[in-house]
Amino acid sequence: MGGKRKRAPKESSHAEAQPSQKRTKNAPETPNGTTKAKKLDKSPFTEQLTVQERKRELELYELLGSEDAAERLQAADAIVSGLLGGEGVSEPVLLRHLNNRLFRGLASGRNASRLGFSLVLTEILGQLFGEKDLASEKYPELTFDKVLGILIEKTQAGGNVPGQEERDRYFGQLFGIECFVRSGILFSDKRRWLAMLDLVLGLGQKKSWLKSQCGFVIVQAISQMKKKLAEKTLQKLAEEGYAKTPEGVGIWIAALDRFPDMDVPVQPWKNPLAAASLQALPPVLKDSGKEKNEQGGQKLKQGNWSAQLHFVWDLILAHYLKLAAKNEVDAATEFKPFWNRVVDEGFFSKTSSDTQKFSGFMIFQKMLEGTAEYPQLVAILFSKNLMACLINQSAREDRYLHRAALKSLKGTETAVEKHPALLPTVLRQLLSEHGVYNFDQKTSTKTVDKLLQQTRNSTVKAVLKLVNLKDASKSGLEMDAYYQTLGNYLFRLSSALSDPDETNPTKSVPGTAIHLLTELAYSNEAVSLSIKEALRTKCTAAFSKLCRRPEDFGSLCAAILSIEAKRGEDDDEAAWAAMVQAYERLKELLDPAASEETAAQRQALALLHAVGILQFYNEDPDSIELFDELEECYNKLTGADFAEGEGTSEFLVEILLAMVARPSSLMRQVSQQVFEAFTSLISADALKLLTEPLTAEESAKGQQALFSTEDEDMADAEASDAEDGSDGEDEEELDSDVEIVDLEDAGSDADDASDAGSEGGAKDKATAQANMDQEALDALDNALAEVLQSHRLDQDADAPSSDDDGSDMSDSEMLAVDQKLAEIFRHRAKTTSKKKERKDAKETVVNFKHRVLDLLAILVKKEVAALNPLAFDVLLPLLELVRNTTAKPLANKASEIVATFAKTLKKARGGLDQKTAASFDTDALMELLGALHDEATKDPSHAFGRTVSTASLAVASILCAVGRPQREAVFQLYAQSQMKLYEGKVKIQQAFFLDWLNWCQGHASTAAAQEGTAAMEKD
Repeated sequence: MGGKRKRAPKESSHAEAQPSQKRTKNAPETPNGTTKAKKLDKSPFTEQLTVQERKRELELYELLGSEDAAERLQAADAIVSGLLGGEGVSEPVLLRHLNNRLFRGLASGRNASRLGFSLVLTEILGQLFGEKDLASEKYPELTFDKVLGILIEKTQAGGNVPGQEERDRYFGQLFGIECFVRSGILFSDKRRWLAMLDLVLGLGQKKSWLKSQCGFVIVQAISQMKKKLAEKTLQKLAEEGYAKTPEGVGIWIAALDRFPDMDVPVQPWKNPLAAASLQALPPVLKDSGKEKNEQGGQKLKQGNWSAQLHFVWDLILAHYLKLAAKNEVDAATEFKPFWNRVVDEGFFSKTSSDTQKFSGFMIFQKMLEGTAEYPQLVAILFSKNLMACLINQSAREDRYLHRAALKSLKGTETAVEKHPALLPTVLRQLLSEHGVYNFDQKTSTKTVDKLLQQTRNSTVKAVLKLVNLKDASKSGLEMDAYYQTLGNYLFRLSSALSDPDETNPTKSVPGTAIHLLTELAYSNEAVSLSIKEALRTKCTAAFSKLCRRPEDFGSLCAAILSIEAKRGEDDDEAAWAAMVQAYERLKELLDPAASEETAAQRQALALLHAVGILQFYNEDPDSIELFDELEECYNKLTGADFAEGEGTSEFLVEILLAMVARPSSLMRQVSQQVFEAFTSLISADALKLLTEPLTAEESAKGQQALFSTEDEDMADAEASDAEDGSDGEDEEELDSDVEIVDLEDAGSDADDASDAGSEGGAKDKATAQANMDQEALDALDNALAEVLQSHRLDQDADAPSSDDDGSDMSDSEMLAVDQKLAEIFRHRAKTTSKKKERKDAKETVVNFKHRVLDLLAILVKKEVAALNPLAFDVLLPLLELVRNTTAKPLANKASEIVATFAKTLKKARGGLDQKTAASFDTDALMELLGALHDEATKDPSHAFGRTVSTASLAVASILCAVGRPQREAVFQLYAQSQMKLYEGKVKIQQAFFLDWLNWCQGHASTAAAQEGTAAMEKD
């Protein structure tokens, strides 16, 4: 018992520790984790096997079967050198290795044994019977027939052996045959090849799953033999009935490609790909999934079909690619009847099985990938039956071949992505020919949408010809459905990424598409009004996308100028006159001969005119007022006082504020792009106009102060504006220009509102709101109890007892009760309506402030980098907003702008010179710094303290860089604020002073390092 306990740990220790010791000794790891190859002994093998020799052979043949390719190669080199290197080993030693090791190892299923052993055998056979002919010189008893006999003996699967062992031996024999073929020793003497051919044919007859492998061995051999031997090989295969098999077709194609003028047996065909053979070819290529039973009949293998194509299709593809490389037209002429007869009618006919259709889809994918450089061949692939099956199977998920069909469509997208010039060819097949115009709708996919994204300037003309049909009836759709589908295609094209034409931006893909979409939505009289409304929505959304890319501004304006709408009899003549004047101003603003100094401003103003005209055609009542304001801006831009910027920026800010107040993604994008072009011209008065809305109350009173209107419709529209927008929205779902807001997610709801960094305030407000709601419910209960003379169930104990159940009420009493109930509920509805109005008003104001912050973020990004002193005026309004707002996202966005201000200023401060420093009004900056310190005392929250500290350090850094007097004033101000904190007069977050000390320490370290560097350079 004790011995058992003692032996168990010993065995366990050996089992666990041995691999680790062996690995450490023989295969140490390199620093990157890979196994470092050990230098192997290449000395000749000895005839007398000692213990060391046995260990050496065991190690070498163990490595020869390794899954590591490097280890296999090293072991193979050592074994070949040990057998044939130098003078070579004796014949008994070589025979022993061939007999007991190499050929026997081919039948091993261990790791990668077949690969390693076949590598050694190929090299040894080549040296024995190849150019060196070592067999006749050194090993006369080791003849070719004897070596072949060893292969057959060691891989024979006779007798009652298990299935797996039988399979291993058959594969071993196959690998051995390949060793003979690859060594190149079979074709100097045709008897060798003919003997090997008999062996191959016999092996292929034993198991159906070996047949294709054996056929591929013959194909490999064809590439090495001469024409006469190839002719004799084909003759023998024809006599054996091997020609009318998938393997036979591949062998015939390989032979004819190598020797086009060779003599081929007349029967069963001279060329399987010739027109005369196409009638008999389909059954042959569809027969690869069948095997012969013991009685010689044929049975279909159920459930054993493979997802791997037969090698014959690689040879067929290579054949037609070879023809296409010479002449694509001739190749297409020859390929079309083959594809239609063999693949389309053979694999995709109505009588074809699901297995055959699956194989057909794989053939399609292989051919599409291979022929992608030849559009004429690709066009043939989308044949009638294939397209019908593709559309049918991809339409619904419950179809048996749904995934195979989707994979084919994905392959099509990939081919076009790699070869964009292929797009018109593929689209023609999908939308016309054997496809359908609304292909995506029929297949429930987005194939055409994704393909259209690959449109380039070189293909846009051909693509538009395919989608914009001259005869709409050819689409097979009703007119409304056709124009709606066409609008979808043009919308996708308008967002395609392509390089614009430098000479004419309107010739870019988006420019061309938006021009046609605009014409369709506004000028085409054949389009019904209902479809025009939908198209105009898409058109506005497309403009919104184009506004994000300055290079497409010209395309947008040109599309607006192309609208040819006619004035109706009931249309306002004055409004049309204002639009015509705006139209003329737009053309003048786009004049390339204008001054380059104002090019950016003119382009931005042109964009505003274009949007105004678009809104006019969309029957927007505010467009006329916009035209008047744009006219004043235009006059100032082209006037003599533009250089001084008098009044221009104020007008512009008013226009942009009016635009961002509207629930439109287009207005938001345009306002940002225009503002970016004018930031350098913004005056102090204009900046004050821009920051004033941030101080408005977030209530109905604040809404009235901001918009100065009692128009409820306007308020409702503004309340639906999106909270912070969604630049990254899915393009496929962007069908509307109206931004949708989710205030619960945005955090601007009253229940979610909180003071920046002060959760206690938010909880108090939430509690107060809950109390108010409960009080309203209690009031309703009391009113109902008074009228109905009833009480709640939880008030039974306090309620007076009464035997009167009210059942004897008269009609007049019941009518009076009914009137009182109606009055109670009217009052309740009125109260609820007022609460909703207050909530909507708050949301409107908060959303408007978000849009203003977007503009201020642009100003900070550009003007702080340019060290514009005016940019410092945004800090105080931002901090007041952070402190006063009840919407946490709004406070976070304002804090982010302050942080961006500091980061941008830190980068720009490195280029601060004396001239730039002198441009700052240091008195104004000191006054601002004092105001920031006062602001820090107004809110004790951590978040606000961090934000105001960031702003204070930004201003202090500039003042310290200007000169010593300013630097001393800054230090004195911080000291005064700290003294007030010490005396208990104010409350300031300690981070405010810690940040200041850290900044000073960092500046001191930098100065010391610079002084040390200067001293070293001086020495």
